[in-house]
Amino acid sequence: MKTAIMALALVAAGALFGQARVRIPIAREAYDIGADFDKAEAWGQKGEEFVKAHEINYFRFLENTKKDSANAIREGNVKCYGLEVYETRIWFSDAGVARIELSLYNKGDASGALSQADLLDILKTVREKLTEEGAKPPRPDTESMGGGVQQKTITWKAREPAAAQLTWRYKKASGGVDVDFVRLTLVNSSGGAAAVKDALAEKKDIRRGAIKKNVVKVTADGADGIAKAKSGDVYIAGMPMVDQGQKGYCAVATSERVLRYYGQNVDEHELGASAGSTADGGTSCVAMYETVRTIGRRHGLSAYVVYGDLNKDVSGRVDQFLKEIENYNKAAKKMKKPELPRSAYMRGHAIDANAAREAMDAEVMRAMKLKSPRFRAFQKALHGQVNMGVPLIWAVTLGIYPEPDIPQARGGHMRLIIGYNDKTREIVYTDTWGAGHEYKRMSLDDAWTITDAVLYLKPTRE
Repeated sequence: MKTAIMALALVAAGALFGQARVRIPIAREAYDIGADFDKAEAWGQKGEEFVKAHEINYFRFLENTKKDSANAIREGNVKCYGLEVYETRIWFSDAGVARIELSLYNKGDASGALSQADLLDILKTVREKLTEEGAKPPRPDTESMGGGVQQKTITWKAREPAAAQLTWRYKKASGGVDVDFVRLTLVNSSGGAAAVKDALAEKKDIRRGAIKKNVVKVTADGADGIAKAKSGDVYIAGMPMVDQGQKGYCAVATSERVLRYYGQNVDEHELGASAGSTADGGTSCVAMYETVRTIGRRHGLSAYVVYGDLNKDVSGRVDQFLKEIENYNKAAKKMKKPELPRSAYMRGHAIDANAAREAMDAEVMRAMKLKSPRFRAFQKALHGQVNMGVPLIWAVTLGIYPEPDIPQARGGHMRLIIGYNDKTREIVYTDTWGAGHEYKRMSLDDAWTITDAVLYLKPTRE
């Protein structure tokens, strides 16, 4: 008889267990970025110039290259037209500031819900500031997201010195509204109407042939300005960085990086709303898969599962995990190590898979995983997709092997595999923790041992 058990924690986006991140202090005086960038000269600032000028407001580069993008996390450091800003992201070009995204509210960072009155105040303030005196603001476009959720967008296309787009998502609730996020995007309009239209477009056409050009083959240690690069590395260049901040948002932040890599304007707060993410609890890997698959299809990308049970129903995931415990115990018995009592991880009618995996012995796990025929499929996908410029979304369990200088010590996590090295038998990967986490490496065997799931998005058009 099939066991009627639901899988609780077949997840890869847990809260920040163990070592907590350093809280970013609030600046003594907030910087009003909206008022500043209403001036045309502000858009001419280069990256290092801007970050140095606003270091006191905790702007930091997202990558060690110190040229492409920067952000400021935590409300109180930045304002926009007097409104609180939870997160600010700025992208730079050779000409100066190219794009600014401001989170005026999001559930992941907020300490409480946004009331209907507060939402209306935000919308009123932004409309008045962005609309010329005596003119009417553009009418909002409305998109139904399902389940009673609506997303509204107002776009000021011809505005100078920056075009603007205000987006918010909500659903009606008893006594008001349940707001997921409010985002304001500003785009340098000096490039002309066509450039503005392209910059604000949610969907962009991406083809397989174009991304293949991002594949780099390293011929000498430290080549391409990457200190950790080794001769023989094959990796995907141009992967945008996202810093998930204090939240257990690794799944949505990782997915955002992939979608931005493919040229789509989707942020982690939008993805988090779709996947039901919480700041403390993270995101169910299965929910994230469904979200990524749905959003990917909308953007001309197909989702494929290499390893894991993301595309199986609950009973299928349960059966697979019980089989994993069985295989683990066989390996443990052979190595004369303690077996894993299945009953210890039963939680009523559920199995706590995260707790079970954290209790597994690293040597036994390695022996079990390396014997799996699925190891070969993992290696084949690693080579095949990286060589085509396709990053792998990689769900892992941290804490099995020591990883120095990471802000999460244990639990489920999601990151990206962006390369490999057959000479050294290593994979190249990247984490969603900002500068210093762009280009990292791990032995192939260790990487496979900590793997819970692997999937990828690929353009449907050649």
